[in-house]
Amino acid sequence: MAVWTETRIREYYCLLAWLFMLFGMIFSKLLLSMGVIGLMLNAVFHRDLPVHWQRFRAEPALVALAGIFVLYALSGLWSDNLGWLINRLRMKLPFVALPFAVVALPAFGRRTHRLLLYFFFLLVLATCIYLTAWYLNHWEAMNASYKLGQVLPTPTRHIHFSLMVVVAAAIGWDHWRQGFYWRYPRAEAALLLSGTLFMLVFLHLLAVRSGLLALYLVMLYLAARELVVKKRFGLGLLLLLLAVLAAAGAVRLFPTLQNKINYTLYNIEQIRKGENLQDLSDAYRVASIEGGMQLLRQHPWLGVGVGDIRDETVAYVADKYPAVANEQFMPQSQLVLVAAATGHIGLLVFLCCLLLPLFYRQAYKDPLLVAVYIIAGSAMVAEQLLETQPGTAVFIVFAIGFLREKMDIDL
Repeated sequence: MAVWTETRIREYYCLLAWLFMLFGMIFSKLLLSMGVIGLMLNAVFHRDLPVHWQRFRAEPALVALAGIFVLYALSGLWSDNLGWLINRLRMKLPFVALPFAVVALPAFGRRTHRLLLYFFFLLVLATCIYLTAWYLNHWEAMNASYKLGQVLPTPTRHIHFSLMVVVAAAIGWDHWRQGFYWRYPRAEAALLLSGTLFMLVFLHLLAVRSGLLALYLVMLYLAARELVVKKRFGLGLLLLLLAVLAAAGAVRLFPTLQNKINYTLYNIEQIRKGENLQDLSDAYRVASIEGGMQLLRQHPWLGVGVGDIRDETVAYVADKYPAVANEQFMPQSQLVLVAAATGHIGLLVFLCCLLLPLFYRQAYKDPLLVAVYIIAGSAMVAEQLLETQPGTAVFIVFAIGFLREKMDIDL
């Protein structure tokens, strides 16, 4: 009885920690941190700690994710600014904590994981409904603000939130496609499908470029998978039709998207001319990415070091683009940032560590995991996705959940 009680307590404890992570990535960095720390403590303060360590070492996908932290740490050997290096390592701790903590999760089967994803879907859906109502109540002011490059206020940074909405929409579609439900099949099937369609509409209302790019890439992947792999031509054509209708109708229906497109075109024209750079939201993005590419050319093999990447980028922008030199950012591209900080060798290691879990026990056969990779990968092209707490969570929390499904561990 004592063993059963301890096991049940750990089950509820770990579920609560996971719920903290899912809720916290949207609404509270504190809760997000508490969830990660909670799962880590469950693995460490356990009489089976040596067993957990052996299980972790035996899983190459988990070790690979931890390798991203190791890569950043090793770049400290050629970094001068150790303070910034420590700051970046702190942001990469989830790549060590969660892969290790996941081996100690009790009773984390497929249904438990899918119910947690279901919770995230409902949480994001409720948030989207609230934000839509808020937008309709501030129609004129918000449409005007989009002309100036602003966006609808979101509970976390709008870029990260838009990616979370795409993840939630992919969850809704996948659960509906598989007929997954909690208690009420018909009602929940209707909720999953209508909720997913609503989030597709909301993404165009929100009009965040990273989210829309991720959305259409995921829709094209899912459509191709249904058509080519599963031979479900009706479902595949339905997805393609949704993508075409969404793209064709959104620009006409949503003033926010119209204004966002116009503002983006204005940004491109002004950057091309080199005018009004201090007033453009994309000016520093372009300048910082250019700076990162230049640093890579100067230090092609090992880069400048993660500790010095910010200082070197700021120095380049101050020299070449003084109008936006007051910004204190690194290259606004995760891939360029890693390449400039760790060189071509480091970028290759980073990509191997990132992609290895996708091939772990044929994990790529799960369309939802592939969708998470597409969403995160597309964002890394022009965003520092893994340099912020919510951005890191968008990838690592979901990737770890799917890996835990694949693990054949007798707990």
